[in-house]
Formats: sequence, C-alpha cells, structure tokens
Amino acid sequence: MSGLILSLLPRSLERRMVVVLITAVLSVFVVLGLTLNAYNTRELALANSFEAGAELSQYLRGTAPAPFAGKYLQVVEAGIPVLSGDASSLPLTFDNDGLKLTAELVFTGALPRADLITHDQPNPSYQIDNLSTFAQAVTRQDKAVQLYLTLPNQQGNRLITFPKLWQDRMTEPVLFIIAALCITLVFVLARSLIHYTAAPFRSLAKYERAELKPWDTEEAVALQDTLVREQEARAQLLEEQKRMLASISHDLRTPATRLRLRLEQIESTTLRNRMLHDVEEMTRLIAASLDFLRFNALLEEPQHLSLAALLQSLCDDYMDTGNDVVFVPQRHKLTDQSRNIFGGGGEVELEVEGRAVMNGQPTALRRAFSNLIDNALKYGGAAIVEMQNLENDQLLVSISDPGPGIPDHLHEKVFEPFFRNDSVERTRSSSVGLGLSIVKQIINAHGGEVSLGETPEGKFCIFVKLPREL
Repeated sequence: MSGLILSLLPRSLERRMVVVLITAVLSVFVVLGLTLNAYNTRELALANSFEAGAELSQYLRGTAPAPFAGKYLQVVEAGIPVLSGDASSLPLTFDNDGLKLTAELVFTGALPRADLITHDQPNPSYQIDNLSTFAQAVTRQDKAVQLYLTLPNQQGNRLITFPKLWQDRMTEPVLFIIAALCITLVFVLARSLIHYTAAPFRSLAKYERAELKPWDTEEAVALQDTLVREQEARAQLLEEQKRMLASISHDLRTPATRLRLRLEQIESTTLRNRMLHDVEEMTRLIAASLDFLRFNALLEEPQHLSLAALLQSLCDDYMDTGNDVVFVPQRHKLTDQSRNIFGGGGEVELEVEGRAVMNGQPTALRRAFSNLIDNALKYGGAAIVEMQNLENDQLLVSISDPGPGIPDHLHEKVFEPFFRNDSVERTRSSSVGLGLSIVKQIINAHGGEVSLGETPEGKFCIFVKLPREL
C-alpha cells in the first residue's frame, strides 16, 4: 500500500516532501472543518429546539390538523405505532388544562440520556404551555425519534416529527474522538510516507549501499550511484597500494637475508648484536606487513563452531606455556529431574556452560583472539577472557588486563595499520603496530564490532561483539 502511494508521488525529493506536507495540512483542516461543522449543526439543533418546542405547544393547543408542516414541525395522520426489530417506545402524557393527551416516543435501540425526558418517572407528564424543555431533551438524544400522539374523542392519531432536530447524530464525545483519531491517522500516514522516503538515505548512511525500490527518489538513486563509483575507485586504489606494498615487502626479504649474513662477519660483538637486532625488527615488520596485506587472499570457508570451545582451547594453550590467562564462560541454570533406583527424586539446578554456537572462520577467529591475548599479556602481564550471550543472536567476548590501558583519545587510532602508542608503558617492547588492525579486519569480516573500554572494576578491556550468523 505504501509503495503504491509512493509511486504516485513525484520522484524529486523536494517536491515529494512538499506534496506530503501540503496533503497532511489540508487533511487536518478538512477533518477539523468536518468536525466543527458537525459540532455546529448539533449546537444549532439544540438552540432551535426551544423554538421547536414552542411550535409544538402552539400546534397542540389548536385543532391539531393533519397533514401539517411548520418551520420545524411536520405532522401526518397515523395509526397505532407498530414496533418491529429493535424499535422501542417511551409513553408520555401532555396536560392541556386538565385534558390528558397520551403519546409515545418511538425510536430504534436505546436512548443514551432517557433520564432527561423521563426525569426518572415511569410515565412522565409535560404541560402543553411549555414544551421547549421536552423538545430540547429529545434533541439531546441525537437519535431519529418519532412522536405518536393520540387525540381525544376518537379524532385519530398523529405522527409528529422534527426532521431537522430529531435525527441521528454523533454525540460530542464520539465526535471529538473520531476527529482525534482521523488527525492521528493523517499524521501517521504522513510520517510513514516520510519514513519510507528517507529509508534509502538511512541505508546509505549506515551501509553505503541501499536496496532501492522503483518509487525511490531521484536523489537517492544518484547518491547511491556516486557512492558506488567512489567505493569502486577507492577499492581499486587500495588494491593497487596493497599490491605495491606487498611487492616491496617481498623484495626486501632477499637483501635483508644478505645483510644478516654479512653482519655475521663484523668482529665487534656489541655492534654486531645491535645491527642484528635492527635487522630482526625489520624482518618482523616485513613479515607482518605481508601477513596483513595478504589477509583477504587467505579466506577460509565459514563453518559452524562453538566460540566457547574455541576460546577455552586457546586459553588452555596459553596456560600450558605458563601464561596467566583465564577463560570465564557464561553459565546458565538448568533445572533437571533427578531420579534413582530407590524412587523419589526432585528438581536439581545445574550450572551449564553455554556452547555459543556461531557461523564463522575458526582459524581467523583464533588468530584475532590470540592477538588480543598477546597484547594483554605484553602490556598487562595477565588476561581474563569472558564470554556472554546478548540479545538479537549476538555474542560478546571481553579480554581484560591489569595494565595501564590506552588513553580515550587513542581508542580509534590504535586500530589503524602501523600505529603504536607512544606512552612509556606500552613501548617497552618492539611492536609492528598491525596486531589490532588484523583483529579489526577479521572481526569486521565476520560482521562484528571491536571496541575499547573498561570493566566495572576499572580494568582496561577490549570488547568483541560477533553475530551468530555471517
């Protein structure tokens, strides 16, 4: 339905917004106009009911001819009222100087304010000289009501109606409720149209790609085309840079090896060791660069795996080598029925580790979490790995360490390639500056997020959020 409405609107975003705005404003004015008109019609009927009551009094004091038509009153000859379906009647008496005239009010359904007519009397009586109150009380019922009057001396019956006053109308509360609902509906429809019009722009802002529909605006189509071209140009430029850096890093391996062999011939041990240390650092930088640049080419097939088992195995490997690494899996209570051969039994609550099954690349994930644990051990001396299940089928892994942490203004910079923190605590050991870049690359490839923060205890922590499905 929304797609059909959007397809009828202009393709230009500016014109579409103008049309939606004008339509919403006009619709509100129309609803308010109809509401005020219905309200004024009802108030006018109530105001005219006094004059209509006086006209009824004058008619009853006369010879009560039929047919008869006055300003508000219409009278025809009638028989005895026959009630059918959900029709009901209310007996009345009109007193004309001691002469009693019997009458019946006939209506469909029930009167909403019958007490205004009966005054809680089984057979209410009205003086003919003052019927304005009676006419207004009937008008306030907002229903089509007919008055059957029985004349004395077998002069017959009369059917009396007030077509402009005694008719079906909406009561004031219902009238305003319907008006409020109509105005709300107008705003909801206008907001829905604006929401669907802005949908491609939200997608482009979040994902840089939108699934455009035939009714989307020209600006959204043009914007996506521009973004696609820029993405393709940026990807091509990045790929060329990667190829160039990979080629340079590969070519540097051979002279580095030759340089190492020649350094062995230096007689000064101190000078030789310093130069060998520099060559080792250069070699690590070359190897890390090649590893980082070739990551996209080393894709593995995703498979179902237990993230808890992967983390537990990884932490066990670190513990076997004497490192202070602890894995804290998420546990949940499981109620089971315990029974034995002697009968009886009961409910037992067991703490069971969550398996945290997900779809991913185990080798890449193991490498990413290894880098994070290595950083925690390098700068904090210990690592605590925790895992928990989140809503929307997501998993959260946190790696904390007691180290000094990273300043807040560097939380985004540390994920850039070859970036290293200049603080004294974190430069005691040489670092290439690609560890967290590789982590971010792997986590992003899994559709996840990685961020830095602190635990409730104030320890520096890295949070990794992963979806269960790629």
